[in-house]
Amino acid sequence: MKHHFLTGLLIAFAILGLAQTKNNQALKTDKYSGIYSFGESVEKGPVGSVTVFAETDTSILFFIDICRGAPSYNLGQRYSRLKIENGKGIYFSKYDFDEKGCKWQVTIDDNTLTIKTLEDCYECGFGGNVIVDNKFIRKDLTKPEFFTDGHGHKIFFSKTSPENYLK
Repeated sequence: MKHHFLTGLLIAFAILGLAQTKNNQALKTDKYSGIYSFGESVEKGPVGSVTVFAETDTSILFFIDICRGAPSYNLGQRYSRLKIENGKGIYFSKYDFDEKGCKWQVTIDDNTLTIKTLEDCYECGFGGNVIVDNKFIRKDLTKPEFFTDGHGHKIFFSKTSPENYLK
């Protein structure tokens, strides 16, 4: 009886250890995690940041927050998912009422994240003349747990998917 109990206990610890090891495994996209930004001050011109969270080996979650700067201070924000391979991905979204939608090429290398709008698809739901095209420099290498949205709410990547964010 005692032998069966100890064997069962050892098996339980082994299973817990394997589960913990799997949970701590690095994702291939972990190398992209962090906070990237551009611009110095909204008074001097456009500013923006992208918070990147490694979701799977082939996808990241991102929150982009940009401001056109003075004098209009128009804003743009987006929380979404991007499939990424070899540091590159194509983001596309389109609402029924959009003519072309929103389409970007996203490239991440070393400590730079570059966004370029493709095919004249600028219908991203941002404020007037807010364009994402820029080179964002990584300021923080830490895998973020959350982002703070425009309403001051902390949105945790592990608890709120992009699909459920606005619900």
